[in-house]
Amino acid sequence: MKKRTSLIIAMLALNACTSGHKDITTYLLERGIPSPTKDTVYSCRAYGCQHIDAITIPEKDWKTIDRIFRPPSKSPEQERERIAKTIATFEKGIGKITGTEKDIGGTFKKTGIYQQDCVDESINTSIYLSTLAQRGLLKFHTIGSPTSRVPIVHAGRWPHQTAVIQEKETENFFAVDSWFHDNGLPPEIIPLKEWKAGWKPDIKDDKIEKVTTKD
Repeated sequence: MKKRTSLIIAMLALNACTSGHKDITTYLLERGIPSPTKDTVYSCRAYGCQHIDAITIPEKDWKTIDRIFRPPSKSPEQERERIAKTIATFEKGIGKITGTEKDIGGTFKKTGIYQQDCVDESINTSIYLSTLAQRGLLKFHTIGSPTSRVPIVHAGRWPHQTAVIQEKETENFFAVDSWFHDNGLPPEIIPLKEWKAGWKPDIKDDKIEKVTTKD
């Protein structure tokens, strides 16, 4: 277990050092991960994206996702709330196909090919966000590449990685972090500056006290 833990930490640290691209397509390309298309998305699992599943999302599921964004979002705040709901919808549907419906929040509580660490989660969330942009569902945000926070430089005991969106008008960045919670629950969306400072949700006994979408 000690060797496995050391490997995970080293892998996260490497990702922390190599993240920071502004373009999600470049980020995926450099890691050998295909970019999503209007028909197919890709989903990582098994820690550090060791397994990549190609998923064709049924049209009925796309209709469910499209409905979340109808009528069009009226504000960036509303759009972030819809993003959180949609990422949860993606996770539920894809989890039934890939087995990641068994994924539980965090990294060290459980291992196996159906578990996801923050690298898996941040890449998957970025891919799902990219499909929303491709479908023209996002009015107020663009998609960044995953970014990391590391001990000493930022905060926390371990390296950690998150998906990122940027509000167009203010140019403010927001973390979209689905790693904290079990599969199919909405991600936390908070200002990236707070996330970099070590922010984490109020979770007690593996139960969510609240899911945050902060302005």
